[in-house]
Amino acid sequence: MFKLNSILFYLLLILTACCSSNKLSGSWEFIDVYDGEMYNTDTLKTKTNNSIYGTGILTFYQDKTFSSMGNRGTYQIENNLLKMKYNDDENVTPMKISDVSKNYLLLFSMAGSPKTWFYKKIKEK
Repeated sequence: MFKLNSILFYLLLILTACCSSNKLSGSWEFIDVYDGEMYNTDTLKTKTNNSIYGTGILTFYQDKTFSSMGNRGTYQIENNLLKMKYNDDENVTPMKISDVSKNYLLLFSMAGSPKTWFYKKIKEK
């Protein structure tokens, strides 16, 4: 019984990682950045990009690569932690996935001053 439970646990873990990755795939429009961690997009859904930080598109591809503001890199997801590594940087940028749905994404930057990055999904044509 213990062995069966262990196998089911690992299958669930793999399934969760796959689903998070699939939800992340696609292009996301940067809307704004907020101090601290936010967990819910309900109050942000009507926001449009008028951020002092400008505009940008963050795209996650199925092959575990991404592009952002003309830069490219690789990513992996472990336990709701997005680890992004830009090709021209030796450091990994960890971002907690605070919320991801088919239309909205909240990424929490734990490095330096804690901030939540808010994105809206770009509709595929």
